[in-house]
Amino acid sequence: MASATFLILVAAASLLASFAQADLQYGYYNTTCPGVEKLVRTELEAIFAADSTLRAGLLRLHFHDCFVRGCDASLMLNSHNGTAEKHADPNLTVRGYEAIEAIKEVVEKACPLVVSCADIMAMAARDAVNFSAGPHYEVETGRRDGNVSMLEEALTNLPPADGNVTVLTEYFADKNLTMKDMVVLSAAHTIGVTHCSSFSKRLYNFTGAGDQDPSLEPAYGKTLTTKCPAEKMASVVPMDDVTVDKFDLGYYESVYNHRAVLRSDAALLDDSLTGAYVALMNNASSLDIFFADFAVAMINMGRAGVLTGTQGEIRETCGVYVD
Repeated sequence: MASATFLILVAAASLLASFAQADLQYGYYNTTCPGVEKLVRTELEAIFAADSTLRAGLLRLHFHDCFVRGCDASLMLNSHNGTAEKHADPNLTVRGYEAIEAIKEVVEKACPLVVSCADIMAMAARDAVNFSAGPHYEVETGRRDGNVSMLEEALTNLPPADGNVTVLTEYFADKNLTMKDMVVLSAAHTIGVTHCSSFSKRLYNFTGAGDQDPSLEPAYGKTLTTKCPAEKMASVVPMDDVTVDKFDLGYYESVYNHRAVLRSDAALLDDSLTGAYVALMNNASSLDIFFADFAVAMINMGRAGVLTGTQGEIRETCGVYVD
């Protein structure tokens, strides 16, 4: 259970956020679809009971959606010709589409054409974190769904898995997110796995001479080569080897001890500011600061490029075809 300190910090952050983004509101559906957040949470509880790995999947789904055209559920859109966002290489391993559709179907029965897919995705990401022993924070709602989805935009807007701090900061800044938001949101990797192909260069050909990334702790590097032999790049490994399925500070412990899998995570130690935050969280005596920071960063990300008012649409089905 979160401490009183954490609850106070999140409440203060939520109050400030409500003034900062007038187009989104807390409790936006209080009159038009009362109880929708409880309905979403109840459906997710059953979904996660059947497949706990979808907790990380739905968090990633929300991230990848917000970084392309903003948080507008454009990632949910389908294409007969394979030209939608979900067909881009970085999105080929994204999971959770069916879960969002299942929740949307239930919500539609309760409140037809009222609640957007984009808002359901934001609620689902929050609940995925909470069901993983992470914080529970209020989600701003009022987003509407976009009807444009382009593969090329996913390729140019999603942060690269091997990016350094300068590159990552630029990608996040493009979404009005700060360096602190970046280092905090990176800790979403405290749950979930990644494919060996996402970091194989660090293991087998870091500089082009068949070498291993020297920033990777040698013993752990050897372990990874066992789990990711060159002929099995489709295999997966946890991104946080300390506590695989729990939303906690294990991610920062992994990064601090040079046991981060992705180069973009390991790179946080290369900058004095992001490195200082990693060290602070590695030495933290409680989860309060991290939980409060993560809640604020998620609220900030949830505002990226949102469609509100008469913009966009409310779809009956999230995964309609764009061609």
